[in-house]
Amino acid sequence: MAWRRRPEAGVGARGALALLVLALNAPGARGRAFEWYSAVVSTEYVDPYTNRTVWSVSESGRFGDSSPKEGAQGLVGVPRAADRDPEGCAPDTRFLVPAPGGRGDAPWVALVARGGCTFKDKVLVAARRNASAVVLYNEEGHGNLTTPMSHAGTGNIVVIMVSYPKGREILDLVQKGIAVKMTIGVGTRHVQEFISGQSVVFVAIAFITMMIISLAWLIFYYIQRFLYTGSQFGSQSHRKEAKKIIGQLPLHTVKHGEKGIDVDAENCAVCIENFKVKDIIRILPCKHIFHRICIDPWLLDHRTCPMCKLDVIKALGYWGELEDVQETPAAEPTPGSVLAANLSVTLQDDRSEGSSVPSSSTSDSALQCDASFKEDAGENTALLEMGRSNLQRGGPTS
Repeated sequence: MAWRRRPEAGVGARGALALLVLALNAPGARGRAFEWYSAVVSTEYVDPYTNRTVWSVSESGRFGDSSPKEGAQGLVGVPRAADRDPEGCAPDTRFLVPAPGGRGDAPWVALVARGGCTFKDKVLVAARRNASAVVLYNEEGHGNLTTPMSHAGTGNIVVIMVSYPKGREILDLVQKGIAVKMTIGVGTRHVQEFISGQSVVFVAIAFITMMIISLAWLIFYYIQRFLYTGSQFGSQSHRKEAKKIIGQLPLHTVKHGEKGIDVDAENCAVCIENFKVKDIIRILPCKHIFHRICIDPWLLDHRTCPMCKLDVIKALGYWGELEDVQETPAAEPTPGSVLAANLSVTLQDDRSEGSSVPSSSTSDSALQCDASFKEDAGENTALLEMGRSNLQRGGPTS
């Protein structure tokens, strides 16, 4: 039987994974690095109830994308109508900047809320009012987070974003008339890598290619498996038909003192064991005999006699493809007729060694033995009668 190696299930998956890794590490797969800076926000004011100075420092801000990364300071100012329009989007927005003894020309920082208009519009409104920096506080839903800001075209004014709680805290102090001084410093540099649009397309193509390869491999695998299963099924069906045909060969049980079989001298050519009483033997069309348990598996695999190479299937009259044959148990013949050919062969061998029969008779008997390979059961009986007459004329042999 020909053995086939089954495809390994992990070959396609490993190849697809390797392709994806190559795609991600290929030139251009990585996008440009994006960097941003955090801002250190320091506030200082005098508590009107205790007359004590309160300081607060935290790295809670984030510089805008187009903002210069440098420090700034000044008194905090908020839109005068901060309760109604805290965003500071209107071009004529005026700011309230509490200052002890008057602000004069002291620098100031605009504090506005996110939303209502673009970041650029907010920054430009405050810049027209000579603000030294613009601080935006995030929306309430973002909590303590800050987000990137794009405000190209706003010049060299410092722009940062703080969280919503921080912005509302400062706004409440300014609305109460408390002067709050804010100092902005440069914080930590952060680098964030992101995938560019070109690399996204590249990875998408690699992924689609991976899926196509995997699908093609799966189709190939299941086709091979289907063909292998079909061949196995055909082989089993063929063996089943061959087994039915082999079952038509006659069986015989060896008996004590049976003529034609020398229990002590003859043996099975398959297992090289002598025939014993009560052994079940199979008789082939070529008249060679073997143990049934020895010859049946051999015939299923080889179809030929181990001794003379006769094709047993064809000798039984089956040509080409095996047909569906019903297995019918063969009736056990009488002791005198089952081994007729074997008996005649034994007599011929004995006569060639020590009898006085002429050599021409021996040649005729050998030709008759060769012709008996294709004779039916009736011809075997006639051959048995011929052997008995020769035995009477030649006498017993040693």
